[in-house]
Amino acid sequence: MTAELLRGAEAIGLAALMSGVEAYFGYPITPSSEIMEFMASEQGDPRFPRYRAFVQASSEVEAVSMLMGAGAAGHLAMTATSGPGLSLMAEGISHAYVAEIPFLIVDVNRGGPGLGTTEPEQSDYLFVTRSLGHGGSRAIVLAPEGVGEAMELVNRGFRLAFEYRIPVVILTDAIVVHMRETVDVPELRPVLDGVPPWAVRGKRGRGTRNALTTGFLDSRELKEFKEGLERKWRRISEREAYYECHMCDDAEVIYVAFGISARVAAEAVRELRGRGTAAGLFRPITLAPFPSGALARLRGRGIRFVVMEMNEGQMYRDVREALGPDEDVEPIPMMGGIVTRSEVS
Repeated sequence: MTAELLRGAEAIGLAALMSGVEAYFGYPITPSSEIMEFMASEQGDPRFPRYRAFVQASSEVEAVSMLMGAGAAGHLAMTATSGPGLSLMAEGISHAYVAEIPFLIVDVNRGGPGLGTTEPEQSDYLFVTRSLGHGGSRAIVLAPEGVGEAMELVNRGFRLAFEYRIPVVILTDAIVVHMRETVDVPELRPVLDGVPPWAVRGKRGRGTRNALTTGFLDSRELKEFKEGLERKWRRISEREAYYECHMCDDAEVIYVAFGISARVAAEAVRELRGRGTAAGLFRPITLAPFPSGALARLRGRGIRFVVMEMNEGQMYRDVREALGPDEDVEPIPMMGGIVTRSEVS
């Protein structure tokens, strides 16, 4: 590893290049545009020979269609966007989910709904975790708490996308993407080694061509296919729910927070510990699937849970569902702004 001072946008792009990304398709939108600018500047860098295509699309609808085409052919492809742009991509993501097409989307969350603000929020939580597109479509969602972890999760996101053939979203915000941190750059290896056997690239020596579809003329066929997708999601939920539980063993109060809010919560935990209160932090890293089982294991200990997030209390619903009605769960919703330590400790 080498230590470097990196901006979040640079780190995300560098991690994608080190992971062997082959194509970037996107449309600029604040506050995600710096990722796109970095990817444009790196096209042709001899250090990353796999990176061959950068296209500024005419809209987010066009960009997600390009992602589907590249992913269906077995290429490592990505984009970055924010709120309104992600809404425009939702139909394409739904098609990709049912056609089992992998790609990576970095959602740099801005305030909303509507145009909202370009300031950071975490208000896309329900959108990306509950049903990212029509028809019950899903995506794996990962939430980094800083620049270094963003690099690791980009690589993990690509691996999960191709292992399970599903879209993956990195849910982050303007703070993580715009801040600079000294990070130990991980030694990330390319995700793909050859052409996936399901890729749509013609016969290539096979007796038949591969085909991917999102349409079903028979409702029974659709039912069977969706049941298979649900079985796959259960496997993902059992195997891929990541979290961090910091100083939870003796905690009287546990903060539950994700992304940049978890860093503020960690400061509050340290301050409370300094004052003699046994505090801890439960940080979901995978928002979908949510690590419900791990959180549920903390029930029945008389703990007060504090759910801290930069929205109107969207993750609170998942926390309450995991803990049940008998636990003491307090939401701290922060809408349209930044959570500060003085407001939570």
